[in-house]
Amino acid sequence: MKSDTFLSRLDAHRQAGRVDDDTFQRIADHEAKHPSPSPQTFGGITDDVGEDQGGSVPFLEHGKRFSLAVVAAIGATLVLVGVGLLGSLINDMFEIDAIGILFGLLAVVAWIGPRMDLDGRAGVFVGEARSILFGVSALIAVLWFFWEVVDLSWEDTFGPANIFEWGPLLGVAVASVLFARRMDAWVSYCASWILWFWPVIAAVDQLSENGAAVSHFAVMGTLAFVLWREWSDEHRTASSSIQATFLSMMLGIMAWWSLEVFSDVLDNDLVVPLLYVAGWMAWMEWFRRNKSDQYYPNGVSKSWPALLGVAVFYTGVPLYTGFALAEESGIEDIALAGFDLSLGFVYGLAFHALMGLQMFNWVPQDVVVKPSLSHPGTFSGSVFFVMAFIWFLFAAVDFLEDLAGYVFLPLGLLVLLIGTKRLIGSSEPLSQDRDVA
Repeated sequence: MKSDTFLSRLDAHRQAGRVDDDTFQRIADHEAKHPSPSPQTFGGITDDVGEDQGGSVPFLEHGKRFSLAVVAAIGATLVLVGVGLLGSLINDMFEIDAIGILFGLLAVVAWIGPRMDLDGRAGVFVGEARSILFGVSALIAVLWFFWEVVDLSWEDTFGPANIFEWGPLLGVAVASVLFARRMDAWVSYCASWILWFWPVIAAVDQLSENGAAVSHFAVMGTLAFVLWREWSDEHRTASSSIQATFLSMMLGIMAWWSLEVFSDVLDNDLVVPLLYVAGWMAWMEWFRRNKSDQYYPNGVSKSWPALLGVAVFYTGVPLYTGFALAEESGIEDIALAGFDLSLGFVYGLAFHALMGLQMFNWVPQDVVVKPSLSHPGTFSGSVFFVMAFIWFLFAAVDFLEDLAGYVFLPLGLLVLLIGTKRLIGSSEPLSQDRDVA
């Protein structure tokens, strides 16, 4: 959003009494000294999509670009299928298994092939195709080498801690991420996270528990470093946030796997999830005190992509930790008013409440009066409390058993009746909500 547009909307809030004059003047002075950066372009298409010009759809140009990327992905997929069929034909005619060789050559050509200095939509189209061809071809070539040349089977190890298997697969995943960024390939941004399944599976699929733990830690650490570089690099375009979002989701999936992998090594089911919860809270507290947020050129906070990974992992691990704590303590249930109360739910809800309250700077009233859909910190705090409510419903059903229906039905009707009554009594039009958003 441009500064003049932002100040115009802010002035409307000032005139309505929602912002005082001193605050408005301070913001206006800051905007005058630090104007908004110029819009970045992705393949000839601007990323300044925050404004609605003349009623047009703000994401129209981005939709066109993504459509081109999808068409390029379809073409690249047909090429990959064709290369596979060609390899099969060569095998039938000459009894030469050339599939891996063909895909290896295709990956090399896609990596070093000239871009022909194409700009705009042609550059988008070619870049998307090259990115997909490289990632998939490189993966197939490496897997073919392991299965046909080395003749690996499940649970076979190739080098110390199976490093010679998961290492090259990890290299393919990292190289695909870098190449997609080099091509600014949006479809590859959405799909490159899938390639990380192969190195993490190869890392944990070994008989040695210690080797699996070390290997899994190395793969997770590499992905975490890739995301940290996304955060710290001030030259990343806004489009790379697509890739960062899916990679953070993949990191959350790896974190769930790590609970079992690391717990097997420690022979304890409580230490690892407790470290995750305590580590999160320590990191957030340190970050809040010592770090400032980073932003993409279009003004979007770089913290937003991480929220998908938080949603995948940290919406469930506090409850997991609660049940592990109850099991480790030896007291999993207590009798209360003739019912059995599961302490796992109690501990889990407490963890959720603490983690959510921390995101509101330990101010309880802000949980109600300052929830936010525009700030990553308070948004994630709201997510923690929403999940706490969901787990509370499960806990109530577990505690009350058959009586739960007699409690939830009248409560639900009461909430609907009170909400409807207040909305009927409100004269505020719905369009005002859109103006404030």
